[in-house]
Amino acid sequence: MQEETDHWDRALCHSALAASASGCSTQGEIAECLGAPLTETPPCLALLQANGLLYSEPDAFRPNLVRLRIAEPLRAFEHAAVWPHCPALAQQDAVAVRRHVRPVFDSAVTGPHFAQICRDWVMDFANPTVFGAHPATAAHGSLPGPARRAGPEAGDAAAEVVVRGRADARYGPLLSVGTARWDEVMDLHHLERLRHLLILLAACGEDVIHTRPACYSGVGFTPALRAAEADGHVVLVGLDRLYRGQ
Repeated sequence: MQEETDHWDRALCHSALAASASGCSTQGEIAECLGAPLTETPPCLALLQANGLLYSEPDAFRPNLVRLRIAEPLRAFEHAAVWPHCPALAQQDAVAVRRHVRPVFDSAVTGPHFAQICRDWVMDFANPTVFGAHPATAAHGSLPGPARRAGPEAGDAAAEVVVRGRADARYGPLLSVGTARWDEVMDLHHLERLRHLLILLAACGEDVIHTRPACYSGVGFTPALRAAEADGHVVLVGLDRLYRGQ
């Protein structure tokens, strides 16, 4: 990559990676974060993708919206948590800096990586009976502005693990919408959030009759949510299932 860029381009590429690590996931968001014209960033982002530093995927609810993510968690950690806090490490107690940086690490590195592990499990290991059919895609999905404003919280209009089935049409059937939380014991309010998202999707014309809500947790689930699973209201996927079961 160094052979393909001059010094200014390399600086822009590093800044683009830092913007992506901070949560910017579209070309427009990255350009706005950098304070650069929208026409200036595509060559840089294309170069980062060609060299395996960024990967792209269409949004599960808006296929014309392409989301960009850092390919390696260690590189996301470097750009989100290490470089911005190097001066603090040189001047302050390391334990205090770590405590300050931990929320950034959780939101920018561990959370997105856990969500990707869940999507990989859907595609590579989940039994087709889990979602009622063979998954064709598993991706992050978010509804556009008007639908987002219909909910009480912005998070109600997004899901980390959206599973679609195979179809000849542009959109495959919506098999599942799922929330991934690596550090939370998940409860009924997570299920209610997914049910609200299904209402928003139905209002947008999505067929959600057979869509299954799913909760993915790195910590576990409350007895109430387990009871909902036993009644067939939700799919629960914990670490035991992610790493050892279908």
